[in-house]
Amino acid sequence: MNGQFERQITRRTLLRGALTGVAGTGAFILVGCGDDAAPTPTATRTGPAITPPPQATASPAATSAASLIWRKLDITGPTARRDHSMTLNPEDGRIYLFGGRARGVASNDLWIFDPNASSWSLVATSGASPAERFGHNAFYDRVNKRLVIALGQQDGSTFFDDVWAFDPATSAWTDIGGTSSNKPEVRYGAGGAHDEAENRILISHGFTDRGRFDDTWIFDLASNRWITIATDGAVPVKRCLTRCLWQPSNQQMLLYGGQTDDTPFLGDQWSLDTTDGAWAEQKPALNPGARNLFGATLNATGDRWYIFGGNTPDGPSADSWTYDLAASAWSKLEASSPPPARYSADAAIAGNSLFVFGGHNGSAEVGDTWALDLA
Repeated sequence: MNGQFERQITRRTLLRGALTGVAGTGAFILVGCGDDAAPTPTATRTGPAITPPPQATASPAATSAASLIWRKLDITGPTARRDHSMTLNPEDGRIYLFGGRARGVASNDLWIFDPNASSWSLVATSGASPAERFGHNAFYDRVNKRLVIALGQQDGSTFFDDVWAFDPATSAWTDIGGTSSNKPEVRYGAGGAHDEAENRILISHGFTDRGRFDDTWIFDLASNRWITIATDGAVPVKRCLTRCLWQPSNQQMLLYGGQTDDTPFLGDQWSLDTTDGAWAEQKPALNPGARNLFGATLNATGDRWYIFGGNTPDGPSADSWTYDLAASAWSKLEASSPPPARYSADAAIAGNSLFVFGGHNGSAEVGDTWALDLA
């Protein structure tokens, strides 16, 4: 990044308590970046390239967390798409779906899924709206009762560094990211998380046509200002198509998977300690395996992280995993009748169910809605 930082969080300021870190709620969301062409070792203007093999295979051996059943919901909703976001509004238990792309064309429509009625509805917004995009990050700001989206990409050469908020009470969007003169370089495919206690967003890594990143930024939702985190020691390799979550018990952000130069599928796991700006690689005995473009969401209590599908070395996946934050352990959900394998879908939990919409099956975008009852 060029220019002077408005405020750079150093080890000293972190230790003095000026910053306690940030990241992930119900549906953080990173969605995918990448076009369907053979992986290339360097960045191009069309983004990181990935090609799913023609068939998916079984995931690594895992312990069973439960015996569960997927249900396909026979409902009409958003058009088929991928790389959108799904975010739970905990105030009313409904899920927001924003943006995404289909056949190379990005969108900026906003939909609401009502899990009680099992129905989708298109939101009629007023005034200015965020530009069409995919590969953005999305969160629900419970303090200000609003949906927040950040960053993303529109096409091969148009990327964003903006932040927008949607107020359900007025059905209006507001650009809230313009008060910082210093901000992350435009990007998509970044990991994102939300610290509800401090009401701040954490953004890490990502991609633009200039290359991939390994930096980490905070957006303070009270002051609407960006802050960069100065990190010490080893840092996860530059990547995109990764996902992150916030762990409030230890003030750390967890990062998993993604894609980097020459390695289209990563399966490493890292934690960022926001008290001292230090990254540490974690090596659990069991994990979901190397992948990118997977859906991910936290449950309502914030103690379990769920991921679904993704693109793997063996092709699109349909497996589901959960990460127990307290135990720092992964387990595979043994669920029957899963959705067809896919990547670039997203997921959100409402009530006791995990909902998945859309994605790409290796041939085309899909527009189906699925539910996995977790109770």
